Amino acid sequence: MRKYLSLSVILFYFFSTFSIAQVGVKLNSFTPEEVGGYLKPLSTWFGTYLNSGTYYNADVDNIFGFKFSLIGLWTIIPEDQKSFKPNPPTNAIGEIEQTATVFGNHSGYFLSSQGFYTYPAGLSLKAVPLGIYQASASLFNTELMVRLFPRSSFGDVKIGIFGFGLKHEISSHIPLLPLDISVQFLYNNFYFEYVGKKTENYTVINSNNIAFNVHASKTLAGIFIAYGGLQFESSSTDLKYYFEDQHGLYPQRGNRIYNVEIDGDNHFRFTVGAALKLGFFVINADVNLTKLTTFTTGLSFDF
Repeated sequence: MRKYLSLSVILFYFFSTFSIAQVGVKLNSFTPEEVGGYLKPLSTWFGTYLNSGTYYNADVDNIFGFKFSLIGLWTIIPEDQKSFKPNPPTNAIGEIEQTATVFGNHSGYFLSSQGFYTYPAGLSLKAVPLGIYQASASLFNTELMVRLFPRSSFGDVKIGIFGFGLKHEISSHIPLLPLDISVQFLYNNFYFEYVGKKTENYTVINSNNIAFNVHASKTLAGIFIAYGGLQFESSSTDLKYYFEDQHGLYPQRGNRIYNVEIDGDNHFRFTVGAALKLGFFVINADVNLTKLTTFTTGLSFDF
């Protein structure tokens, strides 16, 4: 159970009173060369999650508009994100093909002159469900979107999220165009820090994600909206953690804090979805085809 709670605190930041000591225990067993492979799928997931659910309509109000949205996401974790090839010490006996990433389960192992060593397992997840909220205001066919959970401390944990999006309806400059078309820029940051009583559990995760998209929509009968878009995106996670050589396998490394930058696999995504607008009440759903396929649903109050 604790292995699920450990990542839950990172992912479900609003449940941050859960114990997260296991996060540090998992990471501090990996060398700086290996921890990137273990957490790379998480960096990819951060970008997928934070760059999702940002629109359901390309039509932006010319006169002042406001909306508040609650968004649910379901991200599928494919098999190729559950394992990576580790880099064992030079005195390891035999070759290790694969071991678990943070989302995987099957751990690799090796035999060395210091004994038998098993890599930490992951969380064995097939999918990650999560939610987020955002508020938007628009004027002159331009919309500013904000996501905010101020960095807050919960015991030994500090956690926060900040993001914004800037969107402009370019179709407002093209008369008689049958579709609404907008462009949007996105920036999102997720911050997690754990400073426990034990130095070896020290962990800081700082994820920065950017995206640029072009999306279009068509409103039918005044209540039904079909929409889709193409998005370029990138994600990068800065990790600061304490590496502890408990078994004396890496004498040249020592026991100290390392900084590692981990780039995600996010590049392009295609989104297609539909929305139902009943007055100021909007329900939408879409699918995002990218490295990690994500299904999104939203409940919005659009004034």
